[in-house]
Amino acid sequence: MEFVVCDDEELFRRKVKEIIDKIYMANDEYYHINEFSKFNKSFEKLINDGCPKIYILDIEMKDDVSGIDIARKIRNNDWESIIIFITSHNELGYQALKAQIMLLDFISKFDDYENNLEKVIKKAIGMANSKKTMTFNSDGISYVIHLNDILYIVKDTVDRKCVIKTTYTEIEVNKSLNYFVNNLDDRFYMSHRSCIVNTEKIEKVDWKDNVIYFNNGDSIDLISRDKKRGFKEYVGS
Repeated sequence: MEFVVCDDEELFRRKVKEIIDKIYMANDEYYHINEFSKFNKSFEKLINDGCPKIYILDIEMKDDVSGIDIARKIRNNDWESIIIFITSHNELGYQALKAQIMLLDFISKFDDYENNLEKVIKKAIGMANSKKTMTFNSDGISYVIHLNDILYIVKDTVDRKCVIKTTYTEIEVNKSLNYFVNNLDDRFYMSHRSCIVNTEKIEKVDWKDNVIYFNNGDSIDLISRDKKRGFKEYVGS
């Protein structure tokens, strides 16, 4: 996860960094925070690198380039990144909304700033995670799969391939299960030595009969005895 924080006041940049650090304190996921006091060439290079980010921008800065100007530059080629505005001037909120730059939220520095910002950053992280993709090649075919679309991945022990079950299709690929274990994020859990499930897609689990039910109506009965306890704790958390 990559964050870009731009505010001409160091105090607020530090506060935003502390909030992000606090959110990730109990999380093993990698994240990086880029800090700027104004728009410059390094900032422009980040915008143009093609990677989606979470931007937290002050609307009004001492420099000639405002947060709204920066957001327009972002939206020239990037509609995937998430933009959050912060400001000391509430009256600029209407101007920000009028700019039609698809904001996630607008935070006032004088209205429970830290609590509100923490909530909206958590929301932004959730949205960004749902957009994460896995890209790989198998048998001469290139695949780009949204992680949020995956229900589970099972190993076909006969053909030594893996079957990826998504909300809309089923894909058979010439990859090992370990490949997916090493490339998926922490929403996925290995419920069985031949199965990985997306815990965010689980509707309920029948622990007696070892059946996992997903929120689209699908189900599988792959919970091994040695992984059952850990899986139960993980789903419960």
